[in-house]
Amino acid sequence: MWTMLRRWKFTTLLVAILSLLVARSFVTGSAALFLLLYALFVVVFVVSSFVLLEHRRSRIKAAVLGLPSFAGILTNHLFPAQTGGAGLFLFHFFSAVFIFFTVVVILTSVFQMTDMSADGVNGAFCAYLLLGLAFSHLLCLVETIRPGSFAVSENVGAFPRDDGRRHSLLTYYSVVTLTTLGYGDVTPHSGPAQTLAWVEAMLGQFYVAVIVAELIGLKVSAAISAKQGDR
Repeated sequence: MWTMLRRWKFTTLLVAILSLLVARSFVTGSAALFLLLYALFVVVFVVSSFVLLEHRRSRIKAAVLGLPSFAGILTNHLFPAQTGGAGLFLFHFFSAVFIFFTVVVILTSVFQMTDMSADGVNGAFCAYLLLGLAFSHLLCLVETIRPGSFAVSENVGAFPRDDGRRHSLLTYYSVVTLTTLGYGDVTPHSGPAQTLAWVEAMLGQFYVAVIVAELIGLKVSAAISAKQGDR
């Protein structure tokens, strides 16, 4: 089981991330949905820490970055009046840093592969999706610090004040921005929100133009080397 998990580590993480993204779109004030979302977040953290991070030092770094986010979301959910937004700040800040750290680890591992397998391709896809998730936390952090940093069109309705719905909406906005799709139904108003929007859009284009192109080059190079070896 452990050997199979390590062999398909990126595929396992991809399934966990996609499940988290799908579940995020259905989050409401329901305690059951919150627990499901929290469980999926834990799965992403565990898979990232114990499968991707093979060295003990890396796992310690992941724990230092990941555990405060768990504490933040739990205290904010259980004691919202007492935390006064501090729990949300901890959750979004440390989650963003942990996810960016995971993206770096994934890309480093993928580019160190001598044979670009299907699992390696899934790893590149994981890193792309995780970029969207990381920026969604940063966007929520900006909205927590400066309320009113985002506006929505009439078709969307009022901007949600509940953190679960707000995070769901800004996750959608983050992925749309990352892919430079830009429907215009959510727009950044404050300076920090606008800066995050253009930085994410540029990173999304850079990822497709440079990272994916480099991976294709590695795959082609490996195929050519294999053919030359057969001769």
